[in-house]
Amino acid sequence: MQAGSVVVFGAAGKTGVAVIRALRGRGAYVRAVVRTPVSPGSDAVGGADEVAVADLHDPAATAAALDGAAGAYLMAPNMFDDEPGVIRAIVDSCVRQRIPRVVYHSVLHPFAPAMPHHLDKAEVESYLHDSDLDWTILQPASYLENALGVWDGLLAGDWPLPYPGSVRFTPVALDDVAAAAARVLTEFGHTHATYELAGPQDLSTDEMAEQAAAVLGRPIRVRQVESAPDTPARLRAMFDYYARSGFRGNPRILALLLGRAPTSWRQWLVARA
Repeated sequence: MQAGSVVVFGAAGKTGVAVIRALRGRGAYVRAVVRTPVSPGSDAVGGADEVAVADLHDPAATAAALDGAAGAYLMAPNMFDDEPGVIRAIVDSCVRQRIPRVVYHSVLHPFAPAMPHHLDKAEVESYLHDSDLDWTILQPASYLENALGVWDGLLAGDWPLPYPGSVRFTPVALDDVAAAAARVLTEFGHTHATYELAGPQDLSTDEMAEQAAAVLGRPIRVRQVESAPDTPARLRAMFDYYARSGFRGNPRILALLLGRAPTSWRQWLVARA
């Protein structure tokens, strides 16, 4: 393994792929950590220069993946079963190996007792605070890309939601989050910073549907639906929280990191229409 690599955990997920592409755009040499073998350079890992195979529950394997790293991006899969345990083990490896830069992918409003998976991230943040690592914490809002999960329905004029369409969000573009991550991983000056990464607009889904209708040239109806009976408890808790509180942050920090205004919902739509 090449020394000086930036190691990205969760590299095969949509966030990992975007972060790797952004890092390579800044000239970084990237090692992707995945659970199953993938060819280096493939789109499945954003064109990463190296691939390390490691189960996140295997501390020896994750420690080996960090060998000689100049930086590490720590991220667990969404709703992971034991995020505090596995990330703490990786943090311990970073401490032992004296990894120069560590960035943790957390979430907007991690201390939200009604959402257990957010509390897991708050626990990891606390563990980083107690370490002597050069760490940075990123707290992204919900992604604009979440709309892709219902894109076919949108094109057909239907947007189903497990909470009211009036609930308000500050959704952020994944590529903007990735650009911010790549910056803090590859430059000095972000030690012990916690950055909230929110999009530039405070929008309800009803308002997003109106804009989407204008861009796509068809009416779109937002309708609230019941969660499926087999919906995991943590996901159901998140939907309930959204229904009560929405999920909003402030875009100023992301704008500073990007050196421009974050991507708007309309801009994101136009790029995909």
